[in-house]
Amino acid sequence: MAAALPAVPARPPTKTEQVHAWLRGAILTRALPPGEWLNFDALARRHGVSAIPVREAVARLASERLVIIHPHRGAEVAPLDADSVEDVFALLEGLETAPAARVATLATPEDVSALEEKLAELDLAARRGDADAWSRANAAFHLRLAAIARLPLVGDGLRLAFDHWDRIRRHFFRAVPAPRLAEAQ
Repeated sequence: MAAALPAVPARPPTKTEQVHAWLRGAILTRALPPGEWLNFDALARRHGVSAIPVREAVARLASERLVIIHPHRGAEVAPLDADSVEDVFALLEGLETAPAARVATLATPEDVSALEEKLAELDLAARRGDADAWSRANAAFHLRLAAIARLPLVGDGLRLAFDHWDRIRRHFFRAVPAPRLAEAQ
């Protein structure tokens, strides 16, 4: 029997990862609102880093469609409009339904129990009118479906789409009435 390998300690996040996480969080929570221009020098000073990690973080955010880079002018937080809503709904519709056939053949009884628990959380959040709890439970439910179906790319797409949806929801729908949650449920 081979000896177990020692656990590899988690490495600390790079400067780029730290700046990316902060900017991403600020964009998703609207601390940096749609249309806000990013000042790379100010961001570098704020985080005590050079401009390189800021540029790298912004490039990652652009690949996630959270930031738009304008050559020779800078970068702005991606705007939100009615097309943004339609885009995210179209993406979610495809990603949320993609795992269904595989889940039907691969789900274990434990998986079914876990999904039933997530559905109960969704029902409770809808009854309470708690849009944040409903959104978290909905994401967890669909991510679990993707995991059961062994579709990691679908899971990655769902995470990104749910982040965009939360940003849209916080921007356009600051208060979601309980009847709308019940309808979504």
